[in-house]
Amino acid sequence: MTNKNVLALGLMSGTSADGLTVCLFDVSAKKVINFKNYPYPKSLQNKILSAVTMKTPQLSELNFELGRIYAQKTKLFFKEFKINPRNICVIGSHGQTVFHNPEAKIPNTLQIGESAFLAQQTGIRVVSNFRPADMAAGGSGAPLIPAFDNFLFAEQRPTMLLNIGGIANVALTGKNVKTFGFDIGPGNAMIDSAIFLLSKGRKNYDKDGACAAKYPPDVKKAEKLAKLFIGGKPPKSLERSTFAQGFIKKYFPQLKEQDIATITYLTALVIALSIQKFILNKYKAAKLLVSGGGVYNKTLMKYLGDMLKGVKVESFSQTGTDPMAKEAAAFAYFAWCTINKKPCSCPAATGAKYKTILGNITLP
Repeated sequence: MTNKNVLALGLMSGTSADGLTVCLFDVSAKKVINFKNYPYPKSLQNKILSAVTMKTPQLSELNFELGRIYAQKTKLFFKEFKINPRNICVIGSHGQTVFHNPEAKIPNTLQIGESAFLAQQTGIRVVSNFRPADMAAGGSGAPLIPAFDNFLFAEQRPTMLLNIGGIANVALTGKNVKTFGFDIGPGNAMIDSAIFLLSKGRKNYDKDGACAAKYPPDVKKAEKLAKLFIGGKPPKSLERSTFAQGFIKKYFPQLKEQDIATITYLTALVIALSIQKFILNKYKAAKLLVSGGGVYNKTLMKYLGDMLKGVKVESFSQTGTDPMAKEAAAFAYFAWCTINKKPCSCPAATGAKYKTILGNITLP
């Protein structure tokens, strides 16, 4: 299975279910060559977000629907960037998480997006279903990205790397640091759910944090609710639905536009308190690099900068890589590791007993 070719393709569809990111990654150079995000139609996004309540026939159909879409967008990516598929050794497809519960009596996770379509239509082997191997090794299957952060930054000054997708997760890596990370809590999930409810489904997110910027947050309410999230010691991983519409309806029953400011402040507060408690109280790190869709929420980023005194909060773009490309690049790297028989998990982030090779291989 090994391959000296260092070009790998990564596909990522996050918990916000707003689109598919495709990324061509040079493993040797640790560099993103090309990337593009292909937005989902609102109808597909809503279908994905409701997948957790689907019955088996509908979920099976969605699995195949997404597999076909992944293949279609990958071929379009090749065409748009004039990429010869023969130069790519592997595709890493994270798939769409529809359920993740490592705390259950029988820990489990489910990512869908049938990989056979990718393999058959591109002629490239595909690695998918990354999380179960870590769970079989006693881990929680998430977050996986700290292993990629270690690959990129292990020889640099200690740096914190925050990804704000539907869920927020953070890692610390660098010289003389044993890389670790954990899921924090809500990233965009609460904000997106509130915007969806407030707009009666017309909008799915607060663009640039503009709605939140209109009003002062209810700081006391945010501080009270934050206590719900600052829980046990990492490692831990979380399920998006915990912070979605059910949470908003429970704690903001008379949802108003002003509440978006409080929910955004709450999101920043949970992130800042977790970083302070579990990282900065023990380690020195002067920089926080932020990736994921949340980096474009200017109000959220401002709150984070204000709360994390002495820490430089910056977009991941300052590394030369678009912050939206990072997770897709990570799964390109993980897939490359898999076909080269290299363990690429991070037990300090997931709680696994040992490092393991991740993913299932689908041949064309």
